[in-house]
Amino acid sequence: ARCFFHTETEVTPMGKYQKNIEAARRITVMQYLETYHPGELVRKTDREYCTRTHDSLIITPANGFFHWFSRNVGGNNAIDYLTKVEGMDFVSAVRLLNEMAPVAASFQPAKAAPVKPHEPRPFTLPTPDRNVEAVAAYLMHRGISPKVLRYCVGSGILYQTTRGNYRNCVFVGKDEGGVPRSAFQRGCQGTYRGDVTGSQKKYGFLMQAENPDCDTVELYEAPIDAMSGATLRQYTDIGKWRSVHYLALGGLNYLPIDYFLQQHPQVKNVVLCFDRDEPGLRFAETVTKRLAERGCNVEKRLPAVGKDYNESLIWYKSKIEKQRGERV
Repeated sequence: ARCFFHTETEVTPMGKYQKNIEAARRITVMQYLETYHPGELVRKTDREYCTRTHDSLIITPANGFFHWFSRNVGGNNAIDYLTKVEGMDFVSAVRLLNEMAPVAASFQPAKAAPVKPHEPRPFTLPTPDRNVEAVAAYLMHRGISPKVLRYCVGSGILYQTTRGNYRNCVFVGKDEGGVPRSAFQRGCQGTYRGDVTGSQKKYGFLMQAENPDCDTVELYEAPIDAMSGATLRQYTDIGKWRSVHYLALGGLNYLPIDYFLQQHPQVKNVVLCFDRDEPGLRFAETVTKRLAERGCNVEKRLPAVGKDYNESLIWYKSKIEKQRGERV
């Protein structure tokens, strides 16, 4: 599920996107934390900081270095911190740091050309097709129930678009006013996937609970996993699948959690439904500590089978179909 969220034009170590990577590498750990998680910083001495989540993670602002002694890992920039501490993949880390407001570079080469201020690219949704036939066929092949599919299409958080000769799913993230602010495309054929240009990553793919006072949210890495979780609940708890919120983060990304909880202060129960792999498990530990500090009740619920919830759903459906065949 994690490969779901790459940039529309993927960042690579070489070529035209090298400037994006270099800009991200110039952002220090302190600059990143002061921008996104100022409450995490704890001063240990006049020269050192640690974080509330990891007291063995020491940051030295004078040289930009950090070292996480309990894991014996470290680095000297925000990319290192995001990938080694928060478990974010490299592409997502570069994209997130490029979305930050311009910050002073940690060094300035002699006679360097003036750096133009970073200007976020405008966000525009891809043009929708007149129907969702290809999207429906693709997602139902992935095990998603027609009921969950209809809800997403009807809510305007899922539609179909055409790119060249290919049909794509478009998963939409909206703000508190219902205005689209982010979107991710997944090809119905082939392997194409990528964020729509200008997407703001704090707006996740959200399937709202039927009751606006609902106090529980389930967190997933990708939209298809969130839809899979909803489908599993529909099949195993008939009639009650909309009893909770389902939020897809777009990878190992904490920003949508912060935003969602700000907009839903009544939510106190959080279920972590991340992938069953090392980055997913490590991210779950980080999220658990942060949410506990906010007074949330946190439950970790790994997929019953396979790496992610879509694999678990496909296994569950094949099991049910096999049992039905044996009865016949």
